[in-house]
Order: sequence, then structure tokens, then C-alpha cells
Amino acid sequence: MPQSAEKVLDKGTLYQQVAGEIAEDIQNGLYVSGQKVPSVRKLSKQRSVSISTVTQAYALLEDQGFLIAKPQAGYFVREGANEPVAPPPMSSGSEPTICCKSDMIQQMLSHCNRTDMVNLGAAIPDLAFIPAKPLQTYIQKVTRFNSREVFSYQFTPGHEPLRAQIARRMRYSNVRCSAEDVIVTNGCSEALNIALRATTQLGDIVAVESPCYYGFYQLADVLGLKLIEIPTDPVEGISFEALKLALQQWDVKAVALTCRHSNPTGASIPLFKQKQIYQLCKVYDVPIIEDDIYGDLGFEGEKTHSIKALDVDGRVIYCSSFSKTIAPGLRVGWTVPGRYRDKLEWLQTFNTFSAASLSQFALNAYLEGGHYDRHLRTVRTAYQENVYNFKQLIKCNFPEGTLISEPRGGFILWVCLPEMVNVVALQERALMAGVTIVPGEVFSGTDHFKNYLRISCAVPWTDDVKNAIRALGRMACEMVSDK
Repeated sequence: MPQSAEKVLDKGTLYQQVAGEIAEDIQNGLYVSGQKVPSVRKLSKQRSVSISTVTQAYALLEDQGFLIAKPQAGYFVREGANEPVAPPPMSSGSEPTICCKSDMIQQMLSHCNRTDMVNLGAAIPDLAFIPAKPLQTYIQKVTRFNSREVFSYQFTPGHEPLRAQIARRMRYSNVRCSAEDVIVTNGCSEALNIALRATTQLGDIVAVESPCYYGFYQLADVLGLKLIEIPTDPVEGISFEALKLALQQWDVKAVALTCRHSNPTGASIPLFKQKQIYQLCKVYDVPIIEDDIYGDLGFEGEKTHSIKALDVDGRVIYCSSFSKTIAPGLRVGWTVPGRYRDKLEWLQTFNTFSAASLSQFALNAYLEGGHYDRHLRTVRTAYQENVYNFKQLIKCNFPEGTLISEPRGGFILWVCLPEMVNVVALQERALMAGVTIVPGEVFSGTDHFKNYLRISCAVPWTDDVKNAIRALGRMACEMVSDK
């Protein structure tokens, strides 16, 4: 059964089950593009369900891009509904370069919190996906019963009970560590910052995925580092062969990567390739900085590997946070820095001391209360459904030849448009229409991704969101036809 049809079938209500069965029939070729599906009344009799149930099922399939309604004629299979969408191609990489796109990144970030916009750009979970009520309860509780501690500093390495909770949760990444191995940070950004500062000096070269999280380019700009972009597959991640050539040719001081649900491609590095990369970095004695901020958001929820799980000599600096899973505003992240622990602790002490005490106490209470796993199960399902719904609607409304990633976790889609579409120009038009997107150019120091964009699916699936995607598609189609 095609994976997308399985996603529909997983839903619990009767109309969603009917929709899933029709979606499966379409994807298996029982109904082909342009063919009429049974009428509402006929399907109602065939399935022994109410007309209302069938009407809801067909409306869902129309939203998801399987069907199109024709007045006075009924429902028909939408053109291309049977055809799978290929992911974007492997990137081409680059030589070491200094990135000069901070202004573009700052301009993009300035639109993220605008309440008058439909945010399809910033990878920030909407309030609908944040466990606000439990967090409010625990914030009130710790301020009442732990006021002395929460209104004072929690110096590095951070609140010990929270570090113990994090260490236990690291087992889900197949990493065995203790509270003593964990440093609490101001989000994942600080963890990455002090990891780079601990392993590099001004002018050094760091190998990164291409494309990679734009925060690395900001950090590299501030720290005076050069980034060498390694060709990356949007399904299986960074190229081992290209990384090997880079380490042979250049004096690379660190390798920064994401093994699970990379931003922006959604790629996950298979375990066999993780082992190859780890052994390669061991041969060249290069530290690995692992950004695992989306690691807990795998759609299947199974126990998966981070490259830190292979670390036998402390060369992997693991970085993550609760920003994508619980709440970004709490600003609580952590690092498990291995052999670099003392240096990272020293750097943090003279940088920010540690994360906010109130956030640390509240998060520890939330985790102790057993809420996290229940919350993860809920948001994983929601993000999986959203990613699927977004992808279907993009497929039906964006120009022919559009390629879309197939992430197995997280809430981000990496979209490759036809070459004649300049996404920076598309972004300007989208802003005028009240929609924010992120151009692919901010994820690279090169011009390789001018026709790419990243779309965040961490927003409720509403009519406003659907209309925003359709509007983006119309604009992109107009840019193609103008050429």
C-alpha cells in the first residue's frame, strides 16, 4: 500500500476511513486521472454509510488533491493524483566560502512573528502544537514552591534534576550518558555556538550539509569561519564520498550535520552511513557537531540512532533542545559534548551562565509528570498529517515539474520549483499577499537554491493555510508562464 494512502487510513473517524480507502484505490490505479469516481449517493449505498459521511470523505480528498469537483457532474480524479512526486536532486556542494547572507536572514526573520501573516516560513510550532496548559500549571507550581531557586541563577551546567531527565531521554536516541555529561543551554543555538567556538578558530573551515540550517551561516559569519558545503541527498543526507574528498583536500576542523530529519531537506542518514562518517572523522581526527533538534519528531516514533550513539572517544558534540517539541519560548536546549565538556562549560559560564532558571524548573516538572511522551505521540501524528496534506496541495497547485521532499519526521518540506522561478521574487509577492515563506538561498552560501523554498507545516490545517498554498502556487505558475 502506498505510504500516503496509509496516512489517510490511519485516521480514526468513519469519513476519514472511507477517504483513505478511495485514496488507496486512486494510488493503486483503480481510478485514473480524469476518471469520475462513484457519485455520493452510489458510494453511500456501496459502503453502507450515510450520504453525509461520503460528502465529508470527498471534501477531504478534494482538500488533499486527490479529487476535483465539477458542478453538475460530480467528483473526478485530479490530474496527476496517481503520480508520485520525486524529491529534489542531490546538491552539488561548494569550496570553502564565507557566507554573506546575514541581511537576507535577518529580513526573513523579521516577518516570522507577524500575526497578520500566514506563516509558512519560520520553523516555529504554532500555539496549537504547544502543551500550553500543562506548562502554565508547572510554571505556577515551581514559582510557588521553588521561588528561591527559580528567581536565582542556575549556573552551568544547569539544573541537575533536569539534566538527569535529559540523560534518561537520550536512551531514545540510543545514547547512554549521565546527568554529569549534560550541559543545559539557551536553546540549541547556544549549544551549536559554543560547540563551534570550542572546536574552531578564526578562519577555520567547517564542513556542512548543502543545504544546511541557516543558523550555521549566521554563526560562521560571527565567528569568522569558512563553510565547505558537502553534496547532500534530500533522502539519505550528506554524501560520504564527497565528505571524504573534502577531508583529504582541505584542513577541515569540524563536521556539522543532522542525522535525523535535517533542516531544510528532512533527510535522515542511515545507520550504515553514520558508521562510515564516524570512522572517517576518527581517521582524520575531526570532531562532529550533531544538530538533533528534530530527532524526537520521527513519524513512526521508533527508537532511532543519532551519530552520538556511535561515539566511543568523545568526538561527537551532540546538540538539541525542546524548542521544536515543547515550546520555543522556553529557550531550553542541551549538549552532550564528550571530550569537549570542560571547554563548553567554560565558554557558557562566561557567555550566559546557563538557561533561565524558571524554564529549567518548569520543564523538569513537566517531564517528571510524564507528559512528554503523550505530547510527542500527539504532535507526531499531527505533523505527519500536516506534511502529507501540505504535500498533496502543493503537488496540485504548484507548477509542473515541482519536486517535494519526503521527510520521515519533523514538520518541514523542501520544495524545488522550475528553474525559471526566482523564489526571492516569489517571497516578495507572497508578503504582499500576507504569506511568509523562506527562500532556499538562505540555506547556502552559494546560489544553488534560487528556485527552492522551505515550507513549515507546523500550523493548523485551516482554510487560510490552504488558500495561502493555492495563492503561492498561482504566483509560481504565473512566474513560469511569464518566461
